[in-house]
Amino acid sequence: MQQIKKLALLSIVFLLFLGTVKNAYANGDYEVGASSLNVREEPTKHSKVIGTLPRGTAVDVLEIQYDWAKIKYNGKTGWIASYFLYKTTNSTNKIESLVSVVANGVHLRSGPGTNHPIIGYTKSGDTFSLIETKGDWKRIRLKNGKSAWIAGWLVSSQQESIKISNSAGDLRGKTIIIDAGHGGYDPGAIGIGGLLEKDINYQTSQMVKKKLVQAGANVIMTRVDDRYVGLQERVNISQGFPASVFISIHHNAHKNLGAKGINTFYYQPTDKNLAFAIQEQLNKQTPLNNNGVQIGDYYVLRNNHPQSILLELGFLTNANDLGTIQSYQFQEQVANSIVQGLQNYFH
Repeated sequence: MQQIKKLALLSIVFLLFLGTVKNAYANGDYEVGASSLNVREEPTKHSKVIGTLPRGTAVDVLEIQYDWAKIKYNGKTGWIASYFLYKTTNSTNKIESLVSVVANGVHLRSGPGTNHPIIGYTKSGDTFSLIETKGDWKRIRLKNGKSAWIAGWLVSSQQESIKISNSAGDLRGKTIIIDAGHGGYDPGAIGIGGLLEKDINYQTSQMVKKKLVQAGANVIMTRVDDRYVGLQERVNISQGFPASVFISIHHNAHKNLGAKGINTFYYQPTDKNLAFAIQEQLNKQTPLNNNGVQIGDYYVLRNNHPQSILLELGFLTNANDLGTIQSYQFQEQVANSIVQGLQNYFH
């Protein structure tokens, strides 16, 4: 019995730890996209239902943990399934508090004090949104959506009026084909430690799908599990939706272990703007080297309709790239980059 209690306690601690490291703050206005969405006490489908929200209900998301969004509900907090939410299209003016770093090599910490672990660094001139202030410490929102604490005496504060417009952020009515490269008996590239490209392609594609659905897009997957899908079959699926955007997800490999970074490829000249829109956001939101946009004579691009691109999201044969590629944070950054790139492209 004592051993069971210990295991239960360890499980609780582990879950709390996961909730901390995978927590992404997402303040902003959303609408419910389901006909009726349950509000629960805790972020689990087994938690007690404390209410329901009809389609179109506007909600302010406080934070997101995996597939759950924390909201205010009847004066309390509750949790709803985040994949049934999409950004609203209203434009509003908002005063945002910002802080700018005034020194190089400033520590980012997990809590408000020097006794908390260092989780990153920043440099002079970097600017972040301010979430809250606690004593001499300020909690800021990082570019990847997560938060960190920074010493208040090493930043300057400012406010600016920003126009929040989701006319460029609404993907409703858009069909996006997500093509997870390789699969089944076709492993794709094999990385350091034996990591198979087909697996990381699929894992990343699932994150991309989730973020696109949240943005209101209709998402079609060329493969839904670890199965082989031929190149022509992938093209056929895409051509069944001629107005769609086709995005093929891949990861690179090279005998030169120093090769690193992200590329976006297009084939048809009309797809150049789409490729640049996505690559620009990948460069802004991910930490890997920017290898730019190139023409790629790939079957799934050459034989496809316009609005078709292929992404190479880092090298499995480069130790630095590989460590980043496998992280939840990076896959979320990639997904957010694709969503933002599409939003900008369609604007």
